[in-house]
Amino acid sequence: ALSATSCLLNDVRIESHDDKTVTCYMGGRQIDSDMEDDPEWSQAMEYRLLVSKVLQRAGPLWRASMILSLSEQLAVMEDDQLSYTIEGDVFEESQGEERDGMIQKYDHFAASILQLGLVGIWSQDPLINGKMITADDILPNAPIGPVFREIMDEQTNWMTTHPGGTREGLVENLREVFSEYI
Repeated sequence: ALSATSCLLNDVRIESHDDKTVTCYMGGRQIDSDMEDDPEWSQAMEYRLLVSKVLQRAGPLWRASMILSLSEQLAVMEDDQLSYTIEGDVFEESQGEERDGMIQKYDHFAASILQLGLVGIWSQDPLINGKMITADDILPNAPIGPVFREIMDEQTNWMTTHPGGTREGLVENLREVFSEYI
């Protein structure tokens, strides 16, 4: 199952360095994201892709968005649990546990964003710019229009699921997915 908890438990980490390189780890071992085929890594990268779509929309306001969402969830939870019990101790204890559980879910989600190296993904530059896509060694017959957008989206998705991946790996993927434009 795709979840923040599974990423945290499998110790999936993606670290960006000052020299613009990226190092990926899972379970204490270094991963080559171009070549890795471990199912747990694939699941973590699928989760990374889903979360990146949200972060690309929220951009640098992701923390504020998350706090607002948590506040809303806690307010709804509070409204749903209004009761007039006389024996309030048991009720208040279960209400507090539910509130703590909700906060813990958001905490795990935020930790997974940090651990998967997603902060700043909204400003990530493509490995191959639009003009280079139509080069002879990539997709020389790629049409301009909606299909071109699909090609660029595929590039973004591949870069997200292959952090630190090489240009060569990306070209191989694009040529495989869009072979009709070679």
